[in-house]
Amino acid sequence: MKICIISGHYKPNKCGISDYVTLLSTELERQGHDVIKITLGEGHSLVFIAKSLPSADIYSFQFAPYLFSPKGLIGNSLLYLAKSLKDKKNHINFHEIWIGAYPKASMKERLIGWRQKREIIKFLNLTKPYSITCSNAASLDRLKSANIKADYLYLFGNIPFSQSDGKRIKTLIKVAIFGTPYDKFPYDLLFRKLHEFSDIENKRIELKIIGRQRESKGLALIKNLSQKFKCSICECGEQSTESISHQFQSCDLGICTTPYDILGKSGTTAAMLEHGLPVVAFDDGDTTKDKLFVMNEFEEQIFLLNDKSSVTRLTQFMHKQRKPFFDGVVHTAKEMLNLLN
Repeated sequence: MKICIISGHYKPNKCGISDYVTLLSTELERQGHDVIKITLGEGHSLVFIAKSLPSADIYSFQFAPYLFSPKGLIGNSLLYLAKSLKDKKNHINFHEIWIGAYPKASMKERLIGWRQKREIIKFLNLTKPYSITCSNAASLDRLKSANIKADYLYLFGNIPFSQSDGKRIKTLIKVAIFGTPYDKFPYDLLFRKLHEFSDIENKRIELKIIGRQRESKGLALIKNLSQKFKCSICECGEQSTESISHQFQSCDLGICTTPYDILGKSGTTAAMLEHGLPVVAFDDGDTTKDKLFVMNEFEEQIFLLNDKSSVTRLTQFMHKQRKPFFDGVVHTAKEMLNLLN
């Protein structure tokens, strides 16, 4: 089968969606499919792409508003693409939808989001996709509220498994923070829970900050609270995927600072979960509890700071044998093809 994947500017190792497209394409090719990747850049605008689509059995459009426009509003070029895809078997995979559809959004975010939503709905009405997917509870809820039928498609991590001895230090609890820490995460509550967990286990906490970092409020809070709660901290910086996989195998716990309702769009969190790490997260209340979910394979690995029993449950989980690596790329490729077939 010939599959054409359309995406924004290709920035491997710097853009999560670029890494997603690379890994997904490689897996589909491994399964025997012919994959064509089309991205913006080098004179390829959306209009150019729309006018020169190659012949294919399936067209998979990897979409996020800011992937195609720095302002998040794409305009008429998106409609050109819609008209080209209209009579084809196409798949729209939303990595992100419109902004501002949450209680604490600013007026500016709501206004931009309203325009983005109109643009997206018009695009979908013209395209008439065979399949629409997204990766998290919040987006599924917002799409459903707009009368858009969408299915869940797991967003895998971008750190393949690389075998190591996986040895962990018995006197330490190594905590992985992978990716840029979200500023609005309740770090004070996190450190109080870690301190409680440390006392129960009678072990010291060591934080390992993995990956490229820019100075941010979240990072500053982590450093300040580490001193306050006497946790050691190691800034590992940018590393190869093999080295990051080894780091995960030597850690005991991961931290997800992305809100729980959009946890599914975090490739960094997916990478930790796939490596068997229990992950601490936080529900900020932006999506009603009855709409919240994570993929079944990872339900027992998520521990919410909002949950009073989280430390007790985490203690019990940590004494279980580490789960084997979950190959999310293989899983998603299979699920995507099932939806399209």
